[in-house]
Amino acid sequence: MTSGQIPGIRDSGVGTLTRRDRRRFTVAGCAGLVLVAAGLLFWQAGALAPRFSAFSGGFGEELLDDSPERPGTLLVHEERTVVNDGFLPITVAELTASGRGLAPYSVTAQDGRDFPRVLEAGERLPVVVDYAVTDCETATEVIDLRARVERWWGTAEAGVPLVEALPGITGPVTSACGYAEFMAEHRGEPG
Repeated sequence: MTSGQIPGIRDSGVGTLTRRDRRRFTVAGCAGLVLVAAGLLFWQAGALAPRFSAFSGGFGEELLDDSPERPGTLLVHEERTVVNDGFLPITVAELTASGRGLAPYSVTAQDGRDFPRVLEAGERLPVVVDYAVTDCETATEVIDLRARVERWWGTAEAGVPLVEALPGITGPVTSACGYAEFMAEHRGEPG
């Protein structure tokens, strides 16, 4: 028998989905979209990971030559404003600082109150970061802030990124190193 002699079996439903299958796929697709939307909402709200940003509020530097515990210490006093960018309140247990070529002394709230502190959504917390520049050659321009956050299910850590200032403006470390270099060149000159 040749292929032209085999009668074709015709089924108009071959390859199509039944009404039940279409309904199952529609429900599964909608559930997937709802889960993605809920995940994005939780992320934006700061429920999964705390969301912070920080703005620079100015800085000053001081060269401590006469300090018995750290002679020749280049101290930077930097003001920053930490912002809760999430939609939920966050309990900040501690703020810490670190950076290559920098030795942090303290991170304190400007109002003098101790941590832990509750930051509501969008609330700003002005802080003061005191640190020493130990090596001008390798020091990072911006000291990194990290927040330890307490939640009912445990603690979490999150970075507090500094929102960049205008380009071309000298940062605190470059300014402090320039100040120390100037003071070293003009030491002993009559004022």
